[in-house]
Amino acid sequence: MHVGTLEVGLAVHAARSLKDRRRSVESLKRRIRNTFNAAVADLDNDPIPGRARIGVSCVSNDPRRLDAQMRAILEFIERVHLDLEVTDDAIEIIHL
Repeated sequence: MHVGTLEVGLAVHAARSLKDRRRSVESLKRRIRNTFNAAVADLDNDPIPGRARIGVSCVSNDPRRLDAQMRAILEFIERVHLDLEVTDDAIEIIHL
């Protein structure tokens, strides 16, 4: 079994308050869950209105499929959410 993880740092351009940030991040999380059937979490303990960090995780028997799925999720974030800009990302595939 393999676990794929993706950690993404985001600049939230439309956020003027934590409520705006939460709205953008929750929308992104919902769309990733619905489109890719992946687990998604907001990783910020002390959120700042203009920045966010999310984590995405998937499980599969095929590490190449996981890598492709993580890259597809990253491209989806960059393509679909215009108010969010990817500032950094890290993909890791773990064999269990």
